[in-house]
Amino acid sequence: MRSDGKPTLRRRALSVPLAVICGLMLALAAGSAAAQSDPAGMRQSAEDVKQVHILTWRGCEQVCNAFQTFLVSRGLQVEFTVLSAERDRANLPKMVADTKAARPDLVVTWGTTVTLATVGRYDETDRSRFITDIPVVYLYVGDPVRAGIVENDQTSGRPNVAGANILVPFDTQIRIMQSYRDIERLGVIYGANEPNSVAAVEGLRNAVERAGLTLVEQRLELGEDGTPLPESIGPAIAALAAEEPDFLVLVSSSFLIVNVEEFTAAAVEAGLPVFTSAEVPIVEAEAMLGLYASLRSIGQIAGYQADRVLRDAAEPETLPTLSLSRFTLVVNMEVAQSLELYPPMLLLQFAELM
Repeated sequence: MRSDGKPTLRRRALSVPLAVICGLMLALAAGSAAAQSDPAGMRQSAEDVKQVHILTWRGCEQVCNAFQTFLVSRGLQVEFTVLSAERDRANLPKMVADTKAARPDLVVTWGTTVTLATVGRYDETDRSRFITDIPVVYLYVGDPVRAGIVENDQTSGRPNVAGANILVPFDTQIRIMQSYRDIERLGVIYGANEPNSVAAVEGLRNAVERAGLTLVEQRLELGEDGTPLPESIGPAIAALAAEEPDFLVLVSSSFLIVNVEEFTAAAVEAGLPVFTSAEVPIVEAEAMLGLYASLRSIGQIAGYQADRVLRDAAEPETLPTLSLSRFTLVVNMEVAQSLELYPPMLLLQFAELM
């Protein structure tokens, strides 16, 4: 965050040497001239209160809170309405319909599942059930391109949609794991019902192939409602452990984040080190190695996009898809000691230890 309250941003995804990635704490990258707004623009009439609907999967958590805090800190008069699907896809159509009827100034969508339910894929032909005439900013979407939310990683290609790319590139993830230990096989567990997980596994699969490694995949068992069963976590990890991967990669998954303590504990018990590109699994659970963008900065970068729409009346389709370009590298030493997988000295020069 700069001294004038604006995040520093860039348009392109991270592509810097490994030592630079490891050595720097999370920051928002240098941005475009479009990010420079007149300080007088901070002033807003008290009567001009903006209505913002935030559509979430499981309530307003850290990213959502950071988003709201950023907009308020910018001096905007905003009334937030938070709607939650309560982790039930059946609630999504009504949530979207209610938002369409309310016609807020801006809609914010949390996560891939909610975003797809709200705006559909960029190449959808039947748009009747989606929001197409109200500005939408998506946040906390791991890979909007692979999920089909946007056309490319530079712009959404959609008149009413804007957002940011928070994904740590899979090639970078692999290089971090290689810097920790020699690897030949990676493992991944996911639910086929989550579009974000399916997209993430596809991206990981391609990166593993480019690196000349092997990926072992295990799908979670789904219940009658089409969602993974919590009791399927243990057997899935046991089956994967039999394949002896060098790391278990935790990809984007609402289900696994909700059950992250059980997931990582089972992995440690099976002797599997977990790598994560999200903050919660290593800060609040037992992932061993993490390279991630902080939840606060994810909310801020989406807040910046929303600020452009609400304050400057920017058309979402004109906004570049912003990317975070600095990430935090963390080693959970307690887990590393438990698994007897101590980090190399070079990595210790750059990583945060916990």
